[in-house]
Amino acid sequence: MIPFDPAGPLPTGTVVLEASAGTGKTHAIAALATRYLAEGEVSVANLAVISFSRAASEELRSRVRQRLRRSAAVLEAVVNDTDVPEPLDATDAALSQGDAAQVRTRLARLRTALVGVDSAGIMTIHQFCQLMFTELGVLATEDPEATLTDDLSPLLDEVVADLYLARYAAMNERPFDLRTAHELARAAALQLPMSPLVPRDVDGAAGERLEFAAAVRSELDRRKRRQGVFSYDDQLLRLRDALQGPNGQAGAARLRQRCRVVLVDEFQDTDPVQWGILRDTFAGRVPLVLIGDPKQAIYAFRGADVNAYTEAVAACDQQFSLATNYRADQPVVSAVTALFGSASLGPHISVERVQAKIQGSRLSGAAPAPVRLRYIAADKPLSAAAARQRVQVDLVAEVVRLLDSGIQVGSGRHLAEKDIAVLVNTNRRGREVAAALSAAGVAVAFSGSDSVFAAPAAADWLSLLRALDQPHRTALREAILSDFVGADLTEVATADDSRFSAWAALLQGWGRLLAEHGIAALFAAVQSGAEEHPGLAERLVLRRRGERDLTDFRHIAEILHAHHRSGIRGAALVSWLANEIERSEYAGDRTRRLETDRQAVPVMTVHKAKGLEFPVVLLPQMADLWLSEEDTGDSFDFHDENHDRVLDVGGKDAPGRAERRRRHAAEQAEDRLRSLYVAATRAQSQLTLWWAPTARNTESSPLHRLLYRDRNQPGSPQPSYPLDAGAGLITPDRLTWLTEAGIAVEPCGEEATRRRPHRPGEIRLTAPSWNRSIDPLWRRTSYSGLTAAAHDVAQPSASIVTDEPASDVDAVAEVDGPRSPMADLPGGTAFGSLVHHILENLDWQAPSDAELDRRLLAATTEATARYAFHAVSPQTLAPALKPALLTPLGPLTDDRT
Repeated sequence: MIPFDPAGPLPTGTVVLEASAGTGKTHAIAALATRYLAEGEVSVANLAVISFSRAASEELRSRVRQRLRRSAAVLEAVVNDTDVPEPLDATDAALSQGDAAQVRTRLARLRTALVGVDSAGIMTIHQFCQLMFTELGVLATEDPEATLTDDLSPLLDEVVADLYLARYAAMNERPFDLRTAHELARAAALQLPMSPLVPRDVDGAAGERLEFAAAVRSELDRRKRRQGVFSYDDQLLRLRDALQGPNGQAGAARLRQRCRVVLVDEFQDTDPVQWGILRDTFAGRVPLVLIGDPKQAIYAFRGADVNAYTEAVAACDQQFSLATNYRADQPVVSAVTALFGSASLGPHISVERVQAKIQGSRLSGAAPAPVRLRYIAADKPLSAAAARQRVQVDLVAEVVRLLDSGIQVGSGRHLAEKDIAVLVNTNRRGREVAAALSAAGVAVAFSGSDSVFAAPAAADWLSLLRALDQPHRTALREAILSDFVGADLTEVATADDSRFSAWAALLQGWGRLLAEHGIAALFAAVQSGAEEHPGLAERLVLRRRGERDLTDFRHIAEILHAHHRSGIRGAALVSWLANEIERSEYAGDRTRRLETDRQAVPVMTVHKAKGLEFPVVLLPQMADLWLSEEDTGDSFDFHDENHDRVLDVGGKDAPGRAERRRRHAAEQAEDRLRSLYVAATRAQSQLTLWWAPTARNTESSPLHRLLYRDRNQPGSPQPSYPLDAGAGLITPDRLTWLTEAGIAVEPCGEEATRRRPHRPGEIRLTAPSWNRSIDPLWRRTSYSGLTAAAHDVAQPSASIVTDEPASDVDAVAEVDGPRSPMADLPGGTAFGSLVHHILENLDWQAPSDAELDRRLLAATTEATARYAFHAVSPQTLAPALKPALLTPLGPLTDDRT
């Protein structure tokens, strides 16, 4: 594959830039956007940069802004013949070429782009869809009154209950139970709503399951239309249907007028519908650049389909690679590449060789080998539990040794807890590792993908709200036993009437706070406590995991506050929270937050770690995978012979089930190899993996499959490799290619690590003392406050005598610059209040300049009428306010407007 040259000709057709981990996808997008803008190929209003998450799009906007500012500074230095910032990268070097007039023109374009970058089309795929609907106008058939929702679960639960009752209530023998009905519905309507259902043309129990899943989809669509709501998936389908409808060609042409250059980040996370919209609208008609790394395609469970990426590669005009790794040191890059070798990670997906920007290691001191494989020596396979325990003991010892060994990072900073990341596959394993590290005296922060509603704090919130809504004896006792009150069973069992009265009075006071001021006021009181009752925060921080619990309480409080303000109160709020707890296995956007940002070893799942990097990465679970041989009848997806992603809802007795399960298992095995690639490539300077021989959990694990595959045969490793005679131990003489690849093979230790002692030099805390004086001339005020005195003075006092000499300046020269559009507008507090009202209530993130003009005029018309202000007309005020919205605020705010 040809390496991409950022200084080469700008792409004009459909181009795929294939990245690898750490090769700078975001940097490449920002550089391309800057060149397209500087060369006049597109204006900032007609540039579309698309990603697949809000966080990624915000990061892209920031990086594009920084890139524009940097390149503008370089060109300004070239134009003014001053010192050019060094070193120049390929993009800035290319923009600096040409005569002075060309460089000045590019500089002017970049300055214009900087002014408009905050309103540029840098967005998620769903924001892109909404913008496209706005552009299509009457050419789209969408309901303009429909509202977007990110949670269809409550509506789906209603549909399932109603359909199940209608179809099966009168039956003595039902084809499946209600729990199975919910599982079928969630898979068919929420997880993969666009996938065809299989098996087709079957009857019996399999046919009933398929008919029920299809009926759920149909009824859910009907109720969404009736209630005027739609989901993110609906948004994509509606845009696709609009572009395929009778007005589709005219609509696509209008979209191309709006988006004249399209850059798509993280394209490996797309799906066939998204790719179809981009292909049919833009491919072959405007520059369309697709940037992604198929080796990091690990979000199939969210609907992403790596086959869409491979289809785009097959259809593109050109394909390039990003061939320099800016994240990891060369020894780590080389060893990880050798570990994967020529193994296939999916259709036409393998690990390509790249060169690291940093040739040596950034760890110094007593740093061990850059990549290590630690193994358990055993005479026979271990139980999974025993293997995990020994790996965990060794991992804790390694963390303690790394922290206490004097290793330095980069320019001399000692390796700290935050530099060592432990990545796991499951939340349960993460919690176990975090607990073991904490027990050894290591500060740790676990970030899993559990729903916050699965936390104990959610049950306590439910107990409290029930007691405040219906304060009967049982509910009160549950609330008293919760962390909110903090009593234990012994206290409750031995409490007298006066003690119960005190608890009841406390809860009664909280109930009044909730009724009069809402969740936020209630939680503030609960946290702070009272003289006779310590606050929640004060009690929780004394516990070992109290910080974790307090974070959960606060997180749920924020969610409840939002629902309370929207009108869900009393029994309705209790019912809503109970439902969220019941379905908490589906975390969605309610994943638990990190409990601390202090120095701590981050423990997280691989999916959480994607996009992050750490000096040291530890992988204890890559040779630990249990696969059930039993078919539980669950739904699953796979790609059929036509490469379409389909959903099997037929159950374990459906005809052809075994072959469909085999296809699904093969795709899951590829996904696990990609997950291992993502985990291994988070490491900058050191990577450690663990392997242990177990009776059931080793043979199909991704690390074991890479180690034991035939390295002379490219393609997919076998689904599993049996352990050889004895335990099949990994030793340097058994797998000699490991040491040749620079991977150190080391036996695990067997002794548990003692609790890590505190570092020498105890820090004594002292109360701060006030030793400064307060400057009375500083105060907080407003513009109106500063000018109030001037407005109150009718005429100058005759007794005022100046203590400054008269100026010897005869006249003040006029400034050579544009006249302020507000220069001739009235002043005073009434006018200031009017402008404040307009700017505070105006939605100025308009999709186009014309739309911003329309919104401004409407806002000024409304405000002048509200304030009965007739000294200026809306037609005069609106264009005067527009530059204030669009003018950059300067370098302290990254030139935001």
